[in-house]
Amino acid sequence: MTRSFPLTTFEEFLYWQDRPAYPCSCFIRLQFFGRLMRPALESALQTTLERHVLLRSRIEQRGRRLNWVPDEEPQPRITWSTGPTGGPMPTATHLDLTKEIGLRLAIVESPDETTSALTLQFHHACCDGAGIFNFINDLLISYALETGESSERVRLPDLDPQRLAQRGDYGLSATGFIKIFRKQLIGLQGAWQFLRRAPTPLLPHEVHSHDAPPPEQYPTIVSHRFDADETRAMRDVAKRQQATFNDLLARDIFLAMADLRRESLVSDSASSASGSENDWLRMMVPMNLRSKDDRLLPAANVVSSVFLDRRGKQCDRPQKLLQSIHDEMQLIRDNQLGLTFIFGLKISKLLPGGLRKAARKNKCTTTCIFTNLGKPLLRCRLPKQDQRLVAGNVVLDDMKLLAPICPYNCVTFAANHYADRLSITLHYDPRAISAAVAQMLLDKFVQHCKKSVGGAAPIPVLNGTAVANVPR
Repeated sequence: MTRSFPLTTFEEFLYWQDRPAYPCSCFIRLQFFGRLMRPALESALQTTLERHVLLRSRIEQRGRRLNWVPDEEPQPRITWSTGPTGGPMPTATHLDLTKEIGLRLAIVESPDETTSALTLQFHHACCDGAGIFNFINDLLISYALETGESSERVRLPDLDPQRLAQRGDYGLSATGFIKIFRKQLIGLQGAWQFLRRAPTPLLPHEVHSHDAPPPEQYPTIVSHRFDADETRAMRDVAKRQQATFNDLLARDIFLAMADLRRESLVSDSASSASGSENDWLRMMVPMNLRSKDDRLLPAANVVSSVFLDRRGKQCDRPQKLLQSIHDEMQLIRDNQLGLTFIFGLKISKLLPGGLRKAARKNKCTTTCIFTNLGKPLLRCRLPKQDQRLVAGNVVLDDMKLLAPICPYNCVTFAANHYADRLSITLHYDPRAISAAVAQMLLDKFVQHCKKSVGGAAPIPVLNGTAVANVPR
């Protein structure tokens, strides 16, 4: 009998968060120079699925428990078409994990066969961003081997499927939990603020019923790719200000959202409907909880969520805003507060239907999501050409990643660094905001990023630690 795996608490939360109107799907689009060879790609896909069991599994309920049940012969949905490879994303639909595995693929080839685009749809309950790129790394290497790559250096990395049994432990033994318990007390203050504050959507909009279909054009994106000099300059600015690159990008997202809302307030005669400068804007930031023991883990979810709350009026002082984000994120890392959200979900699960209720609250809990995968293919063993990975007969030119959209949360930002360039993709809900407004928001973000390169005074430091100034 095929071995099944119980869902972890976080996986079950994502499963309940999923619904037809708001699919809990992540997307990755890989754009290539060259034409993907169909037999080689399909063979490479089967090789890769064999290595990542959760991505070839469906969910079954056995008694009161939800379980991953692997398919012996997984057949993900694959579509091939001809057309522009850099245009809109291929239209997708809701992915039901009780009926199919959590992976779909769509391949578009240019009419002249000079470029290809591979879009992968992952159900978020199967894996997080790091897990997704573990899978993609293996898929690219397997494809290269199928198309004749003979270098001894190009081989699939070792994996330990047995680690999946510990994927929900987050590296904590009973002793380890006791050691961090005192630190988690700091997280209680943040949890109280999380419950007490009422974040607002980016702009007022109607939320659709759970059973409604997703938007007609799903997913919808706008994106921007900074050049290498701009990317390097932004990293240097963050370093000079003793902040991380991620802190800088998060700050500029807050500034862009505040700008958009201010313009909406001015143009909207019904200003009360559009909110005020005192409204809380909440950014959800995924946090990787992998330890060094997870380096051989197949694709899975070993991630949590942390939340940054700021008022629109706090965006009037960009330098102070950056300092506060840096300090808060450092506090979260130092005290392992990424686990606070996980512990909260575990408490919810103790109540009948509690986890489902937590996943489907009928109110705004997050204004936007910001995920930064950094350099997700940095350790890929494929050869390179002009900083781009070469997989057999194709060269990976660019990639875009999209995080899911939830009710009341009509925009998600996703960042990645590839070939010395930073790419930002804005996934938006066209039922809530128009394409023009989405482009305006992205443009404002890009403008703030470029303005950041102008430099600013460094964050004050006391005894080697940045002075805390987290807004309350």
